[in-house]
Amino acid sequence: MKNRQIKKLIVTPIVTLALLVLFWADPFWGLELQMQDSAFQQPGVLHHNIFIVGIDEATLAEFGPFHLWSRYLMAQAIEILNSGYGQPAVIAIDILYSEAAYDENDAALALAVQNADNVVLASSVIMGVEGTALSPVPIGMNLPFDALLPHVEHGIVNGIIDPDGIIRNALTHIEFGENIYYSFSVAIAAMYTGQGLSDFTHANPEVFIHFTGLPGDQGLPGDFFEMSFVDIFDPFFDPDWYDGAIILIGPYALGMMDHHIVASGIMYGVEIHANVLQMLLDGNYKQHASDFVKIAIIFAFIVFAMLAGEFLSMRFATPLIIGLGIGYWFFAINFYGQGIVLQVLSPQIALAIPLLYNIIYRYIIEATEKNRMRNVFKKYVDASLADILVEEGRSGDEIGQKRHIAVLFADVRGFTPLSESLQDNPERIVQILNEYLQLTSTSVFNNNGSVDKFIGDSTMALFNGFVEQEDYVYKAVKSAWDMKEAGDALNKELKEQFGVDIGFGIGVHCGEAVVGNLGPSFRKDFTAIGDPVNTAARLESNAQRSQVLISQEVYNILEGRIHAERLEPMKLKGKSEPMEIYSLTGMV
Repeated sequence: MKNRQIKKLIVTPIVTLALLVLFWADPFWGLELQMQDSAFQQPGVLHHNIFIVGIDEATLAEFGPFHLWSRYLMAQAIEILNSGYGQPAVIAIDILYSEAAYDENDAALALAVQNADNVVLASSVIMGVEGTALSPVPIGMNLPFDALLPHVEHGIVNGIIDPDGIIRNALTHIEFGENIYYSFSVAIAAMYTGQGLSDFTHANPEVFIHFTGLPGDQGLPGDFFEMSFVDIFDPFFDPDWYDGAIILIGPYALGMMDHHIVASGIMYGVEIHANVLQMLLDGNYKQHASDFVKIAIIFAFIVFAMLAGEFLSMRFATPLIIGLGIGYWFFAINFYGQGIVLQVLSPQIALAIPLLYNIIYRYIIEATEKNRMRNVFKKYVDASLADILVEEGRSGDEIGQKRHIAVLFADVRGFTPLSESLQDNPERIVQILNEYLQLTSTSVFNNNGSVDKFIGDSTMALFNGFVEQEDYVYKAVKSAWDMKEAGDALNKELKEQFGVDIGFGIGVHCGEAVVGNLGPSFRKDFTAIGDPVNTAARLESNAQRSQVLISQEVYNILEGRIHAERLEPMKLKGKSEPMEIYSLTGMV
């Protein structure tokens, strides 16, 4: 009895306080966000008047890389979309036109938006660190250039990225200087409905995004996608199909670098805007509950579970606590439907830990010697909490292993002059580069190596990196020689056509490196780091066209099986002493 009183008066309040401190630190934030994604993000019925016109791969294949586009092309698109008997309610273009070129194409775009009066353009907030601020703050704005600004509405397109790299929230407005700048989606909604911009905002400038439309999968377009931008220029395109509609034009190709991780997958920026826009038009605002509400729920659950475990038998306390957890889950789902985002996982843990605490105490701690109960109990509880923290924070898959590997770097020499000679034929440039990358990949695969990554027109390959291999140093050098020979053959064809010499500069080195699954939780790469990687890269950077440079270590292993010419010791970047290197001249 005395020990039970001690538990009630001392240990239980201490544990309760410790749990409150623990949850205030929010160690479960990553799991909490993932659980919210699963619980709340369910697709729904799309708004009948929101359509995405994507600048996709088909468009880029027709018109070339976006950075080479004339602004006259967008002016034409606006004019075509508005050429029907009716016209779209809004043409929203998710592209920054903040810098003027002061040419006829700018003038054409300015005239097109002036005549249209239904165009919303993108703007953005410039973030930076100012004064004593610890986090980035607005320091400037990127607005449409002066000739456009009087004739369009505009909205900011900045995204809000959670610490785990996922976009779950969106801005509705931001205050900068004496002005309020509204988001891209808010500007579209206001133009579409004729309401004021402030009608689509709350005191809190952030909203939790409910993703009604899903992104594309395995090459298929997402739910909001309507057609390719290039289809606007089809002779059979009928603009009257989009009378009164909202047309969102934006990047829809991976190469345009406007794709983001969201709760339901990977979305293009224009798809995120479409989902936020649907929320605004439906009045389906989602706001996070305040920190006070969150901690109050956690506190109430911890105290309740502690008291239930203290004064009820576990036979009654356990189903009561489990029932409360299930009931709270449906409560959180219902509140989400009312526009309030509550935590779903952390309250369950706040119930489970005291329950576990009481189970452990009753069925294990009480089995120990009565005269040592207090000390054993304290020691056990501390260990239990530590185990939970360790379990939640463990990242074993990020730990690499040390292995002896061979590393190959190959870079295309002479590709820049070729690109300049073919600057009016970007498709051919990409085709030639792909031929070289196909060649390097084939050479690596034929010798049982692994292509680690492509870096521009360079290839990095590992041997004995992904899987255990025999004779992997030889295979790396053989792969390099195959690249060199095949590259020389391909160069003959290109030289006859374009008069430019192209070939590989290749470096091969071997040694101990750390190989593992490296990167954050949402984006990992299995790769290698260490001196062998750096040295192989340095050798490649010093190799001439159609030359394979190997290190002394590689030569020592393969002596008698390769033909190589010893070169003058070379000082490589990052090395304190000149390195002995060899130029590969053939295989035995």
